[in-house]
Amino acid sequence: MPVEAELQESVNYTPLQRMRHSAAHVMAEAVQEMFPGAKFAIGPAIEDGFYYDFELPRPLIPEDLPEIERRMARIVAGKYPFVRERWPREKALEYFRNKDQV
Repeated sequence: MPVEAELQESVNYTPLQRMRHSAAHVMAEAVQEMFPGAKFAIGPAIEDGFYYDFELPRPLIPEDLPEIERRMARIVAGKYPFVRERWPREKALEYFRNKDQV
């Protein structure tokens, strides 16, 4: 799907889809805390929830899930604002290169 179509689709998210998308970001932050070198792929809201594809130094195991959930709860309790920004391609690439995500 072209980037502009993805952007428009995300703008049209229902409140539930928006919450799921935000939850994917919170989960990504929690996973990155546990695995600082984690690489992110995609993390969309889907019909039944959300998911995120990661490249990690090892596979996640069921015992990791309570720790991820604990970290997510702490992040959410911080009441950090969710700010949507639209960046030019080059700015986004520079940002993610600096985060070693490209």
